[in-house]
Amino acid sequence: MNISIDDLPDVVLVEILCRLPCYKFVFQCKLVSKRWCTLMSNAYFIGRFLCLQRDHKKTPAMRTLINRSGYEFLSRISASANPLSSLFKRLKSIYHLKEEPVMVSTYNDLVLCCASKCEQRDYYICNPYTLQCVRLPPPPQVDWMVPVGFICDHHYYNCEKDEIIQLNAEYRCKVMRLIFPYGQEIACKKFKVQIFSSEIGEWRESIVTSPLDFNFHFINFEAHFIYNGMLFWGGACYGNFLIGLDPFMIDSSSGANGDDHYECRLVDIELDRRFMFECLGTYRGCLRMCDYNSATRVFSVRDLNEEEIFHGGTVKLCTENRKVYSLDKEMMPDNDPTGNLMLGFDPYNDDILYLQRGGDRGIVKCDIHTREWSKIAEKHRKRRIESCVYFPLDVLWWPTPVTRLAQVSIGRF
Repeated sequence: MNISIDDLPDVVLVEILCRLPCYKFVFQCKLVSKRWCTLMSNAYFIGRFLCLQRDHKKTPAMRTLINRSGYEFLSRISASANPLSSLFKRLKSIYHLKEEPVMVSTYNDLVLCCASKCEQRDYYICNPYTLQCVRLPPPPQVDWMVPVGFICDHHYYNCEKDEIIQLNAEYRCKVMRLIFPYGQEIACKKFKVQIFSSEIGEWRESIVTSPLDFNFHFINFEAHFIYNGMLFWGGACYGNFLIGLDPFMIDSSSGANGDDHYECRLVDIELDRRFMFECLGTYRGCLRMCDYNSATRVFSVRDLNEEEIFHGGTVKLCTENRKVYSLDKEMMPDNDPTGNLMLGFDPYNDDILYLQRGGDRGIVKCDIHTREWSKIAEKHRKRRIESCVYFPLDVLWWPTPVTRLAQVSIGRF
């Protein structure tokens, strides 16, 4: 009998194909025929594929660290030091950009790119693994440099143990820009935000108030963090605050003259002059504040918990619950310790710290408990890393499709 795989009923073919080892093979098999593409694009197939991935752990979900230039030193995405280079080149070619774009934010396996480092106007939500991309309309005004963040209301799918996997194809995403009153006052208690919503496909402006005055000049524009569904920015250098906003809760319909304004979360931090704490991200359900004194090689860690962030008043970083570690010469020899840069903690082990050495520009992995160190990246990059701010980027069992925006089409290169 001349029977081929095409003679199998759909339900049997799905059970065969969903056992492919990873989504990359699935995407390749979609090219075999229209029937295969239709079956493997179905929500049932995706859910079945994810169930098998979860139950048999065929390929682990991974998380890496990546900076604005697309540089990854952990080599978890690919062997290339810049796994986003192809995405950047495509964006530059398709949209005729004058310079290579930069990555300004991440959420799971999605990235928010911008056409320029300064005077940001054109933003793109992309998935670097599937090369799906959507271009956002320009914001209401263009500023030289503004803090910008990107967040979604839900993951594309839940994959908890013993739970039925459900796809969230209608997830919503927000892009938020903070606009401060430059040229008026240094400290402010009221400022403007611009929020792009995927469900309406446009930008809207709202007024945000703060419970306390804060100096917006101290905000670290490049670094932001997602914690409990909110976007947080921290003060750089001598900034003594964390500011948090929930773009899904902000009343976008209130105008500049409205009375009902959203009040942001402001965490007032009491600092010691000997320390300059900065936030490095979310670890073990806390926001991790760190200080590294490169001259003395002393490293300090303080984790802010949910109670302190959402219900506390002033938080003391230098006297309460602070862990101190000494990175001495035996642990990390360096002829030029004053030039060391703190890059971040490992996404899987928050005892592992990554530093870029000031002498040879190599990247060093330090275990702050076992006091072991190793160099993981040589000085093949002749200059210092342009940005020491690294964002988490996930490699999921099934890539998140770029959300469809109202009246905006999704493109693939």
